Amino acid sequence: MTKKMTKPATEPTTEQIEQLTRAFERFTRRFKVAEAAAAADNALNALDAQTLVFVDEHPGCLIGDVARYLNVAMTTMSSAIDRLVKKALVERRRPEDNRRSVALTATAQGRRVVEDHVAGYRMACQMMLRSLDPGERKELIRLTEKIADNET
Repeated sequence: MTKKMTKPATEPTTEQIEQLTRAFERFTRRFKVAEAAAAADNALNALDAQTLVFVDEHPGCLIGDVARYLNVAMTTMSSAIDRLVKKALVERRRPEDNRRSVALTATAQGRRVVEDHVAGYRMACQMMLRSLDPGERKELIRLTEKIADNET
């Protein structure tokens, strides 16, 4: 038996949309502050930080893979990679099986920067979850995962 995805019976109200918008503005500000703190230590802008995280999670990926994932132009991604290479956070390598492509890998220093970045996000999540009781935490995580998994 397959699980059937059902749509809500009614559309959200304008008031609900406004309430959620304001809540997410406050919510995302905490993540932006955590990301900025981690990036500031390494002088990374938001695009470079997200690029480094992707490369670290996908060793050997190509510039096009990162550009598609982050939904940016190849020229923009190429500039971000150049900056990360100059800071010794990412290495470019030519794969033996395709000498025309360039594989990207985070350096040891790059991996440390990603660890700092992730630690900042975890601290922001911990701070938010502290304000909830255990049942509310479980429900927030469940609902957040449901929203994140919805691709429409």
